[in-house]
Amino acid sequence: MLRKVPLIVILGSTGTGKTKLSLELVERFGGEIISADSMQVYANLDIATAKATKEEQSRAKHHLLDVATPAEPFTVVHFRNKALPIIENLLAQSKCPIVVGGTNYYIESLLWDILVSPTSDENVPSQSPPRNETAATAAINSPLKDIESPTTDAVGVAAMESGNLENRSFIASADMQTMSSELLHNHLRTIDPETANRIHPNNKRKIMRAIDYYQETGQTLSSKLKEQRQQPGGNRLGGPLRYPHTILFWLRCNQDILNTRLDKRVDAMLEQGLLREIRAFHNEHNVDKSAEYTKGVLQTIGFKEFVPYLERFNAANDEKIEEYLRQNAYKMPSEEHFKEYAGTICCEVTASESTTTNDTIYPKDHLPPGLDVLNSCLNELKLVTRRYSKKQQKWINNRFLASRDRQVPDIYELDTSDVSRWHECVYSPAVTVIDCYRSSQVCEIQPMPKRTHPGAGLNEETTNFCDICQRHFIGEYQWHLHLKSNRHKKRKETLRKRQAEQTPKDDK
Repeated sequence: MLRKVPLIVILGSTGTGKTKLSLELVERFGGEIISADSMQVYANLDIATAKATKEEQSRAKHHLLDVATPAEPFTVVHFRNKALPIIENLLAQSKCPIVVGGTNYYIESLLWDILVSPTSDENVPSQSPPRNETAATAAINSPLKDIESPTTDAVGVAAMESGNLENRSFIASADMQTMSSELLHNHLRTIDPETANRIHPNNKRKIMRAIDYYQETGQTLSSKLKEQRQQPGGNRLGGPLRYPHTILFWLRCNQDILNTRLDKRVDAMLEQGLLREIRAFHNEHNVDKSAEYTKGVLQTIGFKEFVPYLERFNAANDEKIEEYLRQNAYKMPSEEHFKEYAGTICCEVTASESTTTNDTIYPKDHLPPGLDVLNSCLNELKLVTRRYSKKQQKWINNRFLASRDRQVPDIYELDTSDVSRWHECVYSPAVTVIDCYRSSQVCEIQPMPKRTHPGAGLNEETTNFCDICQRHFIGEYQWHLHLKSNRHKKRKETLRKRQAEQTPKDDK
């Protein structure tokens, strides 16, 4: 007898093959794909965000792709409220929901009851005047996007700077945007000292969300978190597991191999039309200041790295670069070639001197203007993509495998390092796990063992301040790491020597 249809979740760093496996599993078991990517929810930027291609999307129904525009706020709360009904509907029809993505806190919002915002806006008490609806209301543990900045209310700011915080009066979102983190943190301490104690004084976004939640509901964030933890199956990170019938696949890849794969993918994006895509997006949204590249889709990896080029060169220059790249099979010149032509302007070759009718041709031994800047942007994209892949792995290790009291479904590791062995190392094991689960059979493939976080048992909701280094640390684990660090020890020794040198002078 078959068990209940499971919720299948495919985790993993960018570039590990999550899209490929999701399509194969849909074709094998049926169901539909739910994208859990914080940037693929936005329309356009298909190449920059590595969305499933139109051909891939035609093979299976995809949800939560292109559901927002950069002008709209879209947070993890929006994602959860859209994704949960889709999952429930599929399960009710005995269809298999397959959640795929690298935004792990999006996935967490589906698996566990961890957010403090309700799944609908109904019956939410209003304890304050109308407020800006773009303010994020997700749990303090979730790294959400920046809150929009409305027009500044100078009167409200002046009132706050006067130090009149004890009345716990409502603070407009516009005012909070212009206030210092220190002032907001002090205010939070007056209304919710427990939450203030576990938020870094410099983390303005989290401080604002905590204040915002209190003003919106009349309830402190700490009390809401206690409610979640006290539910059956609750834990330090929040509420219980939503779907007990869940299978997690973690696609992993040797880091060196993955780095090479990611670099090649960036190079391929250029040939696919990345430059035209980001130029069209840049022009459409009329963003011409670097300071604006800090909100929503404007901070997506694959777009913000190209700001230095986009702001210095125009679309006409893009065409010159595209022509050069086409002539050179979309291969960038070597670093030596860039150095040779650094600071020079390429000469134009007339149509009569070339074999084509183009007005401007750049032979292989000449470089069009801005190519060096574009190359630097591409290298930066490769660097941040590699860093992001490591961050994704760290998140899964710490929040999934090493959560000591969290209800975490079994996680099955699939090695995607050798694409020539995809069927035997990835597809076949995944199918075996799902088949055994649904038929209630013992599976020969064992889930990953849970690991113990080195900070297990320590208080992670306390703040420590280092007088020597003048820095705050949240949680005992980070505090102990700091005390053992070479940076702290060197600073401590430097201060000791300085005090020793000053002591004789003080005695005179």
